[in-house]
Amino acid sequence: MRVLKFFLLLLLLASCKNENKNAEGNDVVEEHTYVDSLYTIDDSFKVGDVRRYGIEPGKGIGQHPTLLKDKLDVLLDISETGIEIFFPKGIYDRTFNIENRKNIKINSDSATFTGAINIKNSELIKIDGVIQSLSRFYTQNAKSISVDVIITETNVEDKMNNLRSTGVSIHGGSEDITIKKVLIKDSGSGPQQYKYIKAGFIVHGHNNEPREIKIDTVIVESSDRHGVYLTGEEIDIKYLNVKKFGVGSGENMARMEGGIEGEQLKFSGLWIKNCHNSFIDKAIIDLSDSKGTYSVNFDIGEEFRPTVIETLILKGTNLNTTLKQRTFSRTGVRVENIIEK
Repeated sequence: MRVLKFFLLLLLLASCKNENKNAEGNDVVEEHTYVDSLYTIDDSFKVGDVRRYGIEPGKGIGQHPTLLKDKLDVLLDISETGIEIFFPKGIYDRTFNIENRKNIKINSDSATFTGAINIKNSELIKIDGVIQSLSRFYTQNAKSISVDVIITETNVEDKMNNLRSTGVSIHGGSEDITIKKVLIKDSGSGPQQYKYIKAGFIVHGHNNEPREIKIDTVIVESSDRHGVYLTGEEIDIKYLNVKKFGVGSGENMARMEGGIEGEQLKFSGLWIKNCHNSFIDKAIIDLSDSKGTYSVNFDIGEEFRPTVIETLILKGTNLNTTLKQRTFSRTGVRVENIIEK
């Protein structure tokens, strides 16, 4: 009898515990539902879908009618509550600024922003899927950023202005940046608006250089100025391919941060300067349709913490004999295998 009573008591305690668990879970669900309801405009779309909150590709974005703040800022508010935000495929005629944010998760089905995608003073930002910009992708003072695929390209038909895209810039204070693929279809040059555009893909800073940058693939299809410029610490690129560079103008171009006036105008396919403890598995620089001064420019660095390139392939050297290799007398770049063809 005592054994039976003890067994029943255990069952009762277990039942109470499960009820408490369910109650806590319901509280969480109810809280999420309540929070989401504050932002919802069209509940026919799933929680997290931007269309639920009044943003549709191909249409104006503007202010949230209830909260009276920018709808893109509302999306980021929602994401910071723990909800993943989903952008369906299409054109969003806006710049997308992620500033002073933490714990943002976005899923993009090839969403294209006509303006820049900027991540500044933020951390723990995750972007799954393919995201595109008709302007640029830029990070500054950003930490623990993860992106699947970023594409930049020019398409003036879908923009309010006729400015060209300007590639990808990972700027000072950026740390722990992981990207699977960077595809830069072109990077422009010209009037004053392009003053600070140095390269199709650039990792740069001065006294606060980026660090812990890990990228599987970087492809620069065309850049008016330098193809790739790298400075920083612990930059790891598995595959880098510059197909065309130096085909534009250096007019109005500012000097590199910490650099000497004039050297920024000597366009190169790959320029590495003060880049430490870094590694590139394979780099391909195509000179066939490129212009400028150098095929590669291995600038000043430190041998005891070098940038190692496992394989460097220079294509089209027989078609373009004007672009020379430049290796500084005290460079920090070490190339294990070089192939010219």
